[in-house]
Amino acid sequence: MRNIVYLFIFWISFAQAQVTLSSAKLDFGDVLTTTEKELAVDITNSTSADLGIDQVKLYGVDYSYSLSNATLAPAGSQKLRVTFKPRHNVVYNGEVILVLSDGSQHRVDIVGNGRYAGTYYDATFNKSYQDLKDALKTTLASGYTNLGYNGARDKMYGEIDNVNGKVTCIYTGRVATFNTRATATSNSFNCEHTWPQSLFNSAEPEKADIHHLFPTDDNANSKRANYAFGTVSNASWTEGGSKLGGSVFEPRDEQKGATARAMLYFCIRYQDYSNFIDSQEELLKQWHRDYAPNTQEVARNESIYKYQKNRNPFVDHPEFMERINVIGGTDTKPVLKLANLVQSTINYTNVTPSDQRVIYVMNVGNQDWSSIVGATSVSGNVTVISTSNAAAVGEPVAITIGFSETTEGTYKDVVTLDLQNQVGSSYDFMITYSLGKVGLKDKQMNKVAIVYNPLNQFISLTNVPQGANQLEVYDGAGQLVLLSSTFTDIPFVGHAGGVYFVAIKTEKEVITSKFLVY
Repeated sequence: MRNIVYLFIFWISFAQAQVTLSSAKLDFGDVLTTTEKELAVDITNSTSADLGIDQVKLYGVDYSYSLSNATLAPAGSQKLRVTFKPRHNVVYNGEVILVLSDGSQHRVDIVGNGRYAGTYYDATFNKSYQDLKDALKTTLASGYTNLGYNGARDKMYGEIDNVNGKVTCIYTGRVATFNTRATATSNSFNCEHTWPQSLFNSAEPEKADIHHLFPTDDNANSKRANYAFGTVSNASWTEGGSKLGGSVFEPRDEQKGATARAMLYFCIRYQDYSNFIDSQEELLKQWHRDYAPNTQEVARNESIYKYQKNRNPFVDHPEFMERINVIGGTDTKPVLKLANLVQSTINYTNVTPSDQRVIYVMNVGNQDWSSIVGATSVSGNVTVISTSNAAAVGEPVAITIGFSETTEGTYKDVVTLDLQNQVGSSYDFMITYSLGKVGLKDKQMNKVAIVYNPLNQFISLTNVPQGANQLEVYDGAGQLVLLSSTFTDIPFVGHAGGVYFVAIKTEKEVITSKFLVY
């Protein structure tokens, strides 16, 4: 005897996901700044039609993405690949927002920690502004060995700045052959203090810190004196590319970057004696950016570390300056309250009154948001169901909306998100949506039935409406498990027991029902 279960169709409401993501979050963990790491998330189309990926909006520096195809076939999937290549030793919080051709938005949270190789700069992790300056100051003083002024010059002339017996003046490029203090003097060379001794009264260990000491020609050293660095327009003296004029000294291009980093180092390591760096700071930062550390400067930093047991952080990691606004004074963290709309105009297609959609607004400032006032619609065609009430830096506010109209047509509305208490502004979304018929007339619905045969595990429909062209079956989690263009003797094998939902589609109508598998 055949056991046949008949359930006649009736109108129900259930959520239908447009796409499913294999993961809502990609956590890269710790990644060295000398490497990169790739993770991927599978995007699966849960509908019966092609879905275009109209936009991929990536929030967060040092992340990149790749996507092989801008179209998802029905029940098809592809990988969204995200690569993390950090430049800083900080926490990176980002987002990927997918915008589909039906107007829906889908979120993937991305997080990772950039890390420097070794342990020397561990105390600087995730610090910026004054916190970073303070951490660097402590690090540079820790374990420091003061060689004394004579010892420092011995190492500088004999090893650190000696290449095959020859020493070069940093300002003029003049080369002489010597390796001791005495022979430096006989060759008219002496020691340049990039931060002039007169400004710190020749105090130790400042006087002997090789990170700001360089070999120079006597005359060039005298010309520099204790002038600030600057750009010289009308030179009263020039040699080898270096210039003096207008009470400022300009090193030759080959030295500009090293001079800037020596000054930045000194101010962090010690202090801004006589506010000396203040008038020069912006230009020194520019030289630091324009003239990156070369192999010679990197090797010099290593040699100094060998003897002094400390390093110039701006040679090791020039990007530190991107996290510091003020070298000379207190570096107060700026307050940046900024928001970004993933979309300001949204067009939803083929929605039903039971559908819900999520809209995202990104916190792209540097202050966490809390106590979001809320969101409202203007005309009432859209219903604001909920709004998340907080968003950390790099995270979005999620606004969940529904659709109020029940008659087929196209509708418009404006949804306003109130962020006055967070960023001092409100943000408007123009929303357009098209609504199709949600069912058939009662007399027609009463004629349609779903037949499930548990013996041969087939399903069939009787009294299928004219024009029906597609059958979709979803499990209780809303996942598409069957797609068919026929309506009789459809294999339904290997599915777990429970309630399954059905959508019968014509060109203009959608009928929904359910059946039970024992």
